Amino acid sequence: MPCTPDRLLELLDEGGFRHWNAPDPEDGCLVAFMGRHMTRPTIIVHVRVDSDGTVLTAMVTAFLRVLEHPSLPVLMQAMLHEAYLTNLGQWEMDPSDGEVRVTVQLPLFDAEPTARQVARTVTAAAHLADRAWPRLLSILETGEDPVLTEDADDPARQELRRLQMRMQELLRTQSSETKHN
Repeated sequence: MPCTPDRLLELLDEGGFRHWNAPDPEDGCLVAFMGRHMTRPTIIVHVRVDSDGTVLTAMVTAFLRVLEHPSLPVLMQAMLHEAYLTNLGQWEMDPSDGEVRVTVQLPLFDAEPTARQVARTVTAAAHLADRAWPRLLSILETGEDPVLTEDADDPARQELRRLQMRMQELLRTQSSETKHN
């Protein structure tokens, strides 16, 4: 059973969310959350249903912009690792402008969503972004993934670190070969 944009706004109201509506209800609305980090105090989640009302999407857009950076391969690997840690969200990066975003989707094929399901989807997107923020910021500042440098005695982290270093070598080689051609 599809969900209409107007019904989505009603469900957000039922869930107690303050939201700012787009001029066109089809474009959804924005919900703001207080982050836990001084460098990223507010997280804005764009909430909408797709055109046929069968998928609810909560997306933290403009979370980070990294068009070119020497630590971009490490950042991409950390995003992949964050996606692996949770099956709920997906991390994306738009190569045209470097926008990093996290998206949580709820398929609505067989029933209209409840206020709790909408709340879970929206808060999950904000939580995933807030949890990953210090890690991604640290990578951009230091070039090192803090998750892989802590607990160095863990064999799984050692293997991840080894694979990360190998991936960086391959990317550097590929980049230098591309520049020579």
